[in-house]
Amino acid sequence: MNTQIIKRVVTAAPFCLALLLIASVSVTAATNGTGFTWQYDGLHQQVTLTTEVMTVRVTTGGEVPHFLFWATNTTSDQLVYHVQFHQLIEFNDTNADAAYTPGTDNVAQSILSLAAIRWNFSDFITEHEDDTVTAIHFNYTLESVQGPGYDDLFVQLRFHMNASSPGDLKFDIVISGWPWAYPDTYLALRWDIMLQSPGQHAFQHAHQTQYQNRTYSFDGAYFSYRNTANAGGTEVPVNSSIEEQTDRSRFYIAYPNFSDETLEHDPTFGLVSSLTPPIPSDLVVLFVVGAGALACGVIAAFIIVRRRN
Repeated sequence: MNTQIIKRVVTAAPFCLALLLIASVSVTAATNGTGFTWQYDGLHQQVTLTTEVMTVRVTTGGEVPHFLFWATNTTSDQLVYHVQFHQLIEFNDTNADAAYTPGTDNVAQSILSLAAIRWNFSDFITEHEDDTVTAIHFNYTLESVQGPGYDDLFVQLRFHMNASSPGDLKFDIVISGWPWAYPDTYLALRWDIMLQSPGQHAFQHAHQTQYQNRTYSFDGAYFSYRNTANAGGTEVPVNSSIEEQTDRSRFYIAYPNFSDETLEHDPTFGLVSSLTPPIPSDLVVLFVVGAGALACGVIAAFIIVRRRN
């Protein structure tokens, strides 16, 4: 190769290296997340938690657990998703599908309304990396139950958000001390998801709900769950069902009788966009290096042609 051409290519090398470094830093910054912001509304006893992808508003006044979520920094026609926990239902699995089927399965005893529970909100617990909040956790814990028969009942809903997955809200369901009426019944937890359009006060049910691999996706949001829960160190099967109403979608997640053990299960709510699998890190590196190499090649060729002319 011509000595002058070699010198010109070498002259471009520092600039190419700088391009590679800049590209690498950009990818790293994009995948680390940007942390969280939150604010408290004392008048309405609500806390609003915001990530770069999703915003969550939580009620903290001791009433039935209720939260809203929506996409952050989107257009004015963005839907708001309301999630409200309602009931614990002990039932006989009449049709033997290991899920709760309203109108078919027999309720074994009185349904416990979660509105009869006084809830304690934990406030937010944060995790940090340097000066950046990387995760936030908060809990709803049963404080007392109105009515007899539930002296030993413990229920806790533990919520988690991580900067690494800012479009998801994971939560743990923890239940112990349930007063079983029979040894072979199931326990279903019911919660409702209601959609609210911009400028509208009325609620509507989820549209075009699709179910695949224990994931319900609907109207830009989703709910998913593991097919097993932990009961005293033993994995037990978990099943679900959905009941559509005019103004809401009722979800039931059913657990087999776990006797005196403590049940723990961890479903997830979030935005459908966050279900897209992330690009593997090795492919990201390959893309960055390849893009940088291509840029270097183009720059070197441009310098060579320019010098020749």
